[in-house]
Amino acid sequence: MSEETPKNPMDLNGDGKVTFSEKIQYKADQAKEKLEKAYAEAKEDAKELYAKASVKAKDLGEKAKDLGEKAAEKARDLGDKAKAKIDDFKEKKA
Repeated sequence: MSEETPKNPMDLNGDGKVTFSEKIQYKADQAKEKLEKAYAEAKEDAKELYAKASVKAKDLGEKAKDLGEKAAEKARDLGDKAKAKIDDFKEKKA
């Protein structure tokens, strides 16, 4: 029985020898895989953050709209009160 020696993963061309060029290519391929994985994870994280931010922005937009409507209503009320006081003043002067 003869035992087969396991193939070195850095022997990219399968000739049984690992050259400096193959080592560099092997490490570059590993780095590429890690970068692709990190990119995919970052992309997913960004999608989740965007979804959360979108919901938050919508909520804040609705709150701002409500506050704007309340401010406009208060301004109308103050305007009406001021007009009433001016009218009263004019009547008293006349």
